[in-house]
Amino acid sequence: MNYKAPRGTHDIFGINALGLNVLEQKARQIFIKHGFEEVRTPIFEDASLFTRSIGEATDIVEKEMYIFEDRKGRKLALRPEGTASLVRAYIEHRLDVSFPSGKFFYSGEMFRYERPQAGRYRQFCQIGAEFYGSLSPSADAEIIMLACDVLSSIGIEKVNVHVNSLGCQKCRPLFRETLVKYFTSIDDLCQDCLRRLQTNPLRLLDCKIDSDKFINVPKMDDFLCDDCKEHFNLVQNLIRSVNCTYIVDPKLVRGLDYYTRTVFEIRSNALGAQDALAAGGRYDNLVKELGGQDTPVVGFALGSERVLMAAQHSGFFSTLNKNEKVFIAIADQDLISEAFAFSIKLIRNGLKGNNDISVFGPVDNKSLTAQLRFADKIGASKTIIFAKAELGEGKVLVKNMIDKTQNAVFIDQL
Repeated sequence: MNYKAPRGTHDIFGINALGLNVLEQKARQIFIKHGFEEVRTPIFEDASLFTRSIGEATDIVEKEMYIFEDRKGRKLALRPEGTASLVRAYIEHRLDVSFPSGKFFYSGEMFRYERPQAGRYRQFCQIGAEFYGSLSPSADAEIIMLACDVLSSIGIEKVNVHVNSLGCQKCRPLFRETLVKYFTSIDDLCQDCLRRLQTNPLRLLDCKIDSDKFINVPKMDDFLCDDCKEHFNLVQNLIRSVNCTYIVDPKLVRGLDYYTRTVFEIRSNALGAQDALAAGGRYDNLVKELGGQDTPVVGFALGSERVLMAAQHSGFFSTLNKNEKVFIAIADQDLISEAFAFSIKLIRNGLKGNNDISVFGPVDNKSLTAQLRFADKIGASKTIIFAKAELGEGKVLVKNMIDKTQNAVFIDQL
């Protein structure tokens, strides 16, 4: 039987694995400079954690979660997103006390049973950051700029920042009621819209099927209370102050029930229809709803695979510096011990000096010609050859695999 990766998953190796590592490293550096601290959570949780936090009427809970029972009949779920797990950890470990900064970031695999398409997988990597304990619009603005800076760090500069406000518990109910009346008057809604109309009418605003039917749709901006208007205006003023251009998008809603006030998406023109690279917003009620203290939160997440797809158009992968490869060969089979000891020493010295080299070999039971062919195949730039005559003089042969020149060099000068 020929085994293949399950549908909707993919293997990451070579230049793509290197790109993912660089993206995560750059994001980590930016987060730490902003005072964020890393949190790692389990990849599975109690299924009800996601049902309560994300919302039972969302596509994620209704269609996309991987749910299973363990041997004791407990219902668990692979995490479909990172926020609920981080909120659970925040409450369980009293991070409001042990981490007074209230700034956290995470990275890791998420799981959703979605229809696979470009940049969207059933197991995917996500990077996110969340700011706990601040009601200030400056926290919203910092999160938006944080997301922009992570994208910029790998060369993605040409993006469109879309922002909107979903209001609060005081002003959103009237908007929701008005939306229901508006959408009820429209004939032939798609099945998803009909279902969402009673459970989550805001989600109709981003329907891709019926959007051409929606004319003069009510806007949340007309229903915002004074506090929400002031908050949203200040967020805009702050991101303008750092020369961030943006679009106020009244149709922008998020697919998760927990969002309040500010929501945003950062989109790229490089990816066609699947253009969202990063998204987030404010969720001030979520910690309390999950059993914690009344704690405001604002955060964002990005899908690493989709971001790296956009980075291909920015020339990011051409900037990745792969280590120079050095191969250790033996002209005489009984020199394997000396060559092996030298290769380990070379690796350890490289680690101490942070040299960008990778060491391969030695291998025995192969002729020198076969070893040199192997060195070519792996792309080695140099081959260090241990031969009895030269080693007797304290030397090795260094062969340039590019121009095929060769010189004898004292070992202690390498």
